[in-house]
Amino acid sequence: MNWKKAMMTIGCLVVTLILIGGVQPAEAKKDNAAAATSAAAVEGYLYTSKDYGYTIVCPQKPHVIPANLLMEGKKGEVLIFDNDGYNIKNAWLVLTDAFDKKKTPDFNKMNEAEAKKYLDGIMQSNPYEGAMVVNLNKNNKAIYALTAKEVELDTDGDGKPDVTAKADTQMAILFFRGNKGGCYSLQLIDNPELRESEIVKFQNGAMTFQEK
Repeated sequence: MNWKKAMMTIGCLVVTLILIGGVQPAEAKKDNAAAATSAAAVEGYLYTSKDYGYTIVCPQKPHVIPANLLMEGKKGEVLIFDNDGYNIKNAWLVLTDAFDKKKTPDFNKMNEAEAKKYLDGIMQSNPYEGAMVVNLNKNNKAIYALTAKEVELDTDGDGKPDVTAKADTQMAILFFRGNKGGCYSLQLIDNPELRESEIVKFQNGAMTFQEK
């Protein structure tokens, strides 16, 4: 799924400031009725994390494993909805302490110029196809990104890309502060191909996230 197609899929998250990665904000916006979808209207299984103290509405009851089994050194959980043995086909990765609060701007207080500068910075330092600022709800903004299928790398340190690396899959990623100030990342794993239907479920679930 390319960045433009992913952004046109957005139905519950509202583009609030600016996006980086190839499409204009007007192309990414839905009408106000769709954008106003309430978290309360999301149906599914209310998952409560006993270890990390959050709740989130999932499309179904997940099988849960520690995040460090999938990503070494990371804190959080993997909420698995579909797998084939050890092959995770569909899951949400919930990471705690996902960014440094002291070094990361308050997404709710950034103006357009500050948002553009921040998005430019994360695009340069991460293998993202695009990134933008969205509303998780009326009081809380987040960074929403899509990982790239192809990434140009500078392997010899001369400041110029000389190798193109290709990824097998893509992920949709959100970075946000919880209602009690925790620093989280919510990531969609959908293999082998990122599907629009799963992006919508992921976005609906993100809207329901609450720290206990």
